[in-house]
Amino acid sequence: MTGSRLILAAAAAVFALTAALYAPTLGGGFVYDSIGQVVYSDYIHRPENRAEVLTLRVVAKDELDRNRPLLLASLMADAAVWGKNPFGYRLTSVLLHALNAALVCAVALATLARITPVRSGAVFAAAAGALVFALHPLVVEAVAEPSNREDILVLLAALTGIFVIVRGNPSRSWPALNALLATLAFLAVTAKESGVAVPFVFAAAVLLFDVGTWQKFAPGLLGGLLAVATFLAASYALRPTNSGVFLEAPPPLAADILAILGVQARIWALQLSQIFAPGNLSAHYQPEAIARITSPQAASVLALAAAAGAFAAWKSRLAALGLALAALTVLPASNIAAQFQPVADRYLYAPVAGLGMVAAALLAAAWARVPRARVALTAAAALILAAEYSANFRRQQVWREPTSLWSDALRQFPRSAIAHFGVANAHYR
Repeated sequence: MTGSRLILAAAAAVFALTAALYAPTLGGGFVYDSIGQVVYSDYIHRPENRAEVLTLRVVAKDELDRNRPLLLASLMADAAVWGKNPFGYRLTSVLLHALNAALVCAVALATLARITPVRSGAVFAAAAGALVFALHPLVVEAVAEPSNREDILVLLAALTGIFVIVRGNPSRSWPALNALLATLAFLAVTAKESGVAVPFVFAAAVLLFDVGTWQKFAPGLLGGLLAVATFLAASYALRPTNSGVFLEAPPPLAADILAILGVQARIWALQLSQIFAPGNLSAHYQPEAIARITSPQAASVLALAAAAGAFAAWKSRLAALGLALAALTVLPASNIAAQFQPVADRYLYAPVAGLGMVAAALLAAAWARVPRARVALTAAAALILAAEYSANFRRQQVWREPTSLWSDALRQFPRSAIAHFGVANAHYR
């Protein structure tokens, strides 16, 4: 089997397995913001609004997600087919997530193929790394809630561009490639503001795998950056002055930038703990979530993570690419600029994909260097994936209905006013 066919076959297998394992979420209803956006609001259901979204005029309207027209377009496509049936919206998100998992596998195999011929160990490592991402319980929030699909769309644009870059082709059409990269960067930022990271992710991929021809990528990278900056500036300039959707701006985490960075460091430490030990995830985190993390503890955790990441990046270009994706996509979802919700599982959707690449790099290296440990590596990967999916399945059950969602949040944060209101509202409806 040729390299291209092997990549396609492995990616297809990951896609099919991911889609199958998310089947439980298809039976759920609308939860969280999708109740208001799909059930109560008629904006995405009205055909006359489609032109407004596709021409980006929606950014000047007082609508929920006015600055995320790609998300609105995807929800409108669902609305045109499914009306207000939650099954179709959830199906779209599951299929898009499965496509992202397949792309993580394809990117990992393509990068490994540039270093050494593709062998069974590389296929195993790439597929396992992709499933580490696909089945992580942190990603359930983005998959099970249609209004949170924006993170899936951002990652889809990023991974598509990364694959095109790392796959390599001597007979490239450079104008077409640069146009594609600029378009993908633009689509990413129209899905969510965190898409601002995508041109920098592409630049990292070029520097890691095509540094010799980086000048030929310059038009696409600069064009993407310009498109992103233009859209964000227009979205800010055209925002409604008196909004009925957002009655007030989100408050900053603290009074000054140093204090904000101190709180954010504790949030990053919390997120790292959730990645490696996803025990108590929540639909809405309260300040108690970081209350037990001191600033010295956060600094120690972040220093250790930085050292481990630097070592992995030094040893493997695939690991370096994954770490670049993780770091660059977590920054826009941080609270340097104030957010309405300082912490959310969906903020880690794209970063976990990057860490899936790191897992693939580590597995591939161990498989090649320690042949006698291959059985143990396979067993360990199977156990990790089984444990991940067990937690993933439980999160899918939590995100099925508003009652289960807010009851779970209330279990963790008994004094949460939002969780109390969520439970009461679910019972009322």
